[in-house]
Amino acid sequence: MKKVTAYLPSLILSIILVLCFIASVAVIIVDINVTENNAVSLAEKQELTSKSMAQIEKSFKEKSGSTGIPASVYTDAIDDKYLKEVIEIYITKAFKLFTEPELEGGYDPSVPNSKLESSIDAFFNEQAEKNDYEKDEAFLKTLEATKKNAYKIIGNNCDVYKLSSLYKHGAIPKISKLYKMRPLLTFASSGAVVLLILFLLAINRKDKKVFLYWTGISAVISGVIGTVPSAYLLATKYFNAFSIKQPQVFAAYTGAMYKITEAFMASSIALIVVGISIIVLYAVFCGKNKIAEQKTEVVEKSESD
Repeated sequence: MKKVTAYLPSLILSIILVLCFIASVAVIIVDINVTENNAVSLAEKQELTSKSMAQIEKSFKEKSGSTGIPASVYTDAIDDKYLKEVIEIYITKAFKLFTEPELEGGYDPSVPNSKLESSIDAFFNEQAEKNDYEKDEAFLKTLEATKKNAYKIIGNNCDVYKLSSLYKHGAIPKISKLYKMRPLLTFASSGAVVLLILFLLAINRKDKKVFLYWTGISAVISGVIGTVPSAYLLATKYFNAFSIKQPQVFAAYTGAMYKITEAFMASSIALIVVGISIIVLYAVFCGKNKIAEQKTEVVEKSESD
């Protein structure tokens, strides 16, 4: 190990291995966590349906002053089951676009609600009869515009990950390219780790147990590098500082960031444990070799005497 011909290459490879360990863990964590099922599950865990409902009620109450339509016309026709479906549709269609960015129809996750439309129809018809309004073309246009606006308000508050904004700003195709590369990135980063360990083994072929030392040290260092900042982010509740106004969007994004950070920290701690285990294994082999050498020296000395 002290030989320069083996030591310097091993040191350089171990530094690269640290970076590869970190990259591999990060890619795998993202690959596992950034999925449609996890996004839906997180929405349920963070109770985003009730948070969305509260914001929808607030929006319709604010609109009632200018439109003259009571908020109850809308809110009485909306329940948690419907909002849960809308939230899931937004997520499902977004992930569909991540794999098929040129999907026909684009991103239009609106979910029809016959009860809501009937409630709006009933209010308009009641007002028309009460005030002797003629149900002419202008009446019908206003009616349709009111329904459209209602769906827009519901959608804006149920799009908890603001995926429609990403679509409007043309970010979906870029995200799609990265998303579809997940398996390749996972394979490449994991393959790089295995390849570097094999290089360490080849460089230290005259004393093969030494590659355990370099591998263990690299694992411990990469684990520490991943654990320390993750622990800081979680301990200080760093993501709570995000300035997102809508409670459901805030809960969705901070919940996702904390979950990924927790997973990354757990994996980093696991790397530290594995690294220490490998170093202990290296120490055991070294100890056995020293004992064997001492026995050999004793035997040789006794034979010479």
